[in-house]
This record gives sequence, C-alpha cells and structure tokens, in this order.
Amino acid sequence: MAFFSRDYEVFLLLAATDAPPLWNAAQWTPFAASLDGLMARARSKAGVRSHQYNPKGKPIAFGRLGWDAKSHAKWTHTAATTQARFMSLEAWAPTWTICEKDDQAPDLFLALANESLLGRAGKPLQFGQRLVCAIATDMGPEAAATLRQSLAQLAAQQDAVVFAHTRRQWGRAAYGGFTGAIQDMLIGGLFQPDDPHARPLDAATFREPWTRIGQA
Repeated sequence: MAFFSRDYEVFLLLAATDAPPLWNAAQWTPFAASLDGLMARARSKAGVRSHQYNPKGKPIAFGRLGWDAKSHAKWTHTAATTQARFMSLEAWAPTWTICEKDDQAPDLFLALANESLLGRAGKPLQFGQRLVCAIATDMGPEAAATLRQSLAQLAAQQDAVVFAHTRRQWGRAAYGGFTGAIQDMLIGGLFQPDDPHARPLDAATFREPWTRIGQA
C-alpha cells in the first residue's frame, strides 16, 4: 500500500470566536487525556510540534515534544504565559520520522490553528480556532468512535460553528507522488480560495464534502 492510500475518518471542528483556546492548559489537558488511549495504541510513540512566536515575532523553540504531561506543559499556555503567541500545533502518532521510515501514513493525526494568527489579526472572524483530527480506518471502528466522542464533547464546550466528518485517503496520487494530504488540510486545504470569514460556512465554502455532526 502506498503511503498516501491509507483510509481515514477525518473530523473538522471550527470553534466559536469566544471559545476558550484549546492551547490553554486548562482546555488541552482534559482533551489530551481523552485521547491518551488512542495515542497508546499507535504503532510507535507520538510526536508533537508547535509553532509559536514571541512578541517580537521570533519563533520559540520547545525542543522535542511528545504526547505526555511534561511535553504538554512546555507548549500550552497558562495565566503566566505572556511571551508566547500560539499559531499552530501538529501531533503525529507515530512521529513523522517513523512514518517516513515505515513508508506508512500515521495511525492518528491532529492539527490545530489559531485563526487570528493566520494573517487575520484584528479582522472579523466567524470562528477562532480550526482543528482537524484523522484516524486510520484500519485502527477499527471503536477507535474512530472514541475519537468522535472526544471531539463531540469538545465541540459542545467550544460552541463549535462547524463540527463535521468525512472519509478519505491520506492523499491523492499525483506526479509520481501524492498531493492534497491530510497534513496540509488545516492551512491550505479546507476552504475555497475566497475568505471563509466573508461568506456562509456552507458546502460551497469548503474544498471537500463534509457531513455535519449533531447540532454544530
């Protein structure tokens, strides 16, 4: 099986503009705990990387991050955090280096972004955070159901303006490799080229078909 051809259950959550940031430790800690069992089932340990900047716009180095309490404490924000601006986060289980070595896409993938730092500081927003989570279908229906339940709870807490699901491969064959990977959805693959904050969040706004879940 090619790296890109693995099938996934993919979930999208767009949080309300006044929702507490998921990068706050008080929000992240219980959410991460709800995924600990899934992360432990991955074929190797997870890796995390976060893009954050100091007030002068310089990247902040966190060193190697995993999926554990010590690592979470390094990058999450608390009331004492004044010198960090959160932009985005990725979690791969197993790490991206293992995936490359195995020539197999991850068992579980998560990507989170702060909408105001995606070139929209001070501009009107329809949602304040975007989150994409994907789990390989060969991990089994119970694993997918566990992820869905964790995200449903989060969607309720964040008064999500969109909570949706799709099923797709990791990427699409192109030019001897692949394109349109799940890892690229968060920043460049979710929406049509127009500003998603200046149009209704309906089917025409998204690049791919999504099925809405619940009340979101």
